[in-house]
Amino acid sequence: MLKQVMLGTAILASASFATYSYFPVPATHTGEAKLVGGFTMQDKWEGVDMAVKGRFVPVEKLEVMLNLPFRVMNRYDGKNDSEKTGVQNLSFGARYQVIPNVAAFIDFEFPTGKDKISDDGFQFYFGGQFSQRFANLDIGTELGISYTTEGKDKVTPPMQLTVAAELDPLLFQNITPYIGAYFKIILNDPKYADHEGVETSGKTGFFPYVGANFKLTEMFSFDLSAKLGFGKDYLSYTCDGNNNTPATFEASFNVKF
Repeated sequence: MLKQVMLGTAILASASFATYSYFPVPATHTGEAKLVGGFTMQDKWEGVDMAVKGRFVPVEKLEVMLNLPFRVMNRYDGKNDSEKTGVQNLSFGARYQVIPNVAAFIDFEFPTGKDKISDDGFQFYFGGQFSQRFANLDIGTELGISYTTEGKDKVTPPMQLTVAAELDPLLFQNITPYIGAYFKIILNDPKYADHEGVETSGKTGFFPYVGANFKLTEMFSFDLSAKLGFGKDYLSYTCDGNNNTPATFEASFNVKF
C-alpha cells in the first residue's frame, strides 16, 4: 500500500484531517449528531460513502468530536469492487475556544478501518481557527498541519498544510447558505524504508464547495452540498495516478441536543 487512497474518501467522509466546524464552540452541555451520505465521481471511478459524526461540549469552551466513516460502494468503469468497501478509520478530535474568535484543535485518526481502503498508520491533524461575524456574515477560517506515522509497509506519508475558509451569509431565518474552499499543500516527500521516494513537496490541491443548511425545527435540520477538486499534480499523487477533477455531492441529516 502506498498510502494513496481515492480522494473521494477525504472529500466526502471528512474522516481525514477535518474539524467538525470552523465556527466557535457551542454552549456547554450541547451537542450534535449527523448521518452523512454522498456520492463522489472522478473520471471512471465512483464511490458512495456514509458517515456517522457527532460532537459534544462537556465543559465550557471544550468540544469533543467523533467520526466513523463507511465506504458503501467502490466502482471503476462500471465494475463494483467489494474488496474496497467497508468500515474506514475512526477519528476522534477535540477543540478548545481560547478566546471568542480563536480556537485550537487536534484530531486523531486510528487505524481501525479495512486495510484496502484505509491507512494503517496513526494520523494527527492540529492547528488553529479564527472566526468573526460581520453584520449578517459569519466567516470561519482554519490553518492546520497533518502528520501520519509509518505503517506496516514501512512508508511514512508526507506532511500536509491545510488552509481553509468558509462564508455563511445569514440571509434567511431557516436557510443558511455557505460557500468555502480549502487548499492542501504537501510539505515534504514520503519516506520509504527500502527504496527511494517520489518528489511530492509543494504539490497543491484546491477544493471549493457550496451548500446550504435547511432548518426544520430547533432540533432537526439537513444539509446539501457539492465539492470539486483541482490540482493535477496533487490529485495524481493522492488519487493513485488519477488527476481528473473529482466531484462530490453530499447530504446530511442533523440532530441538535
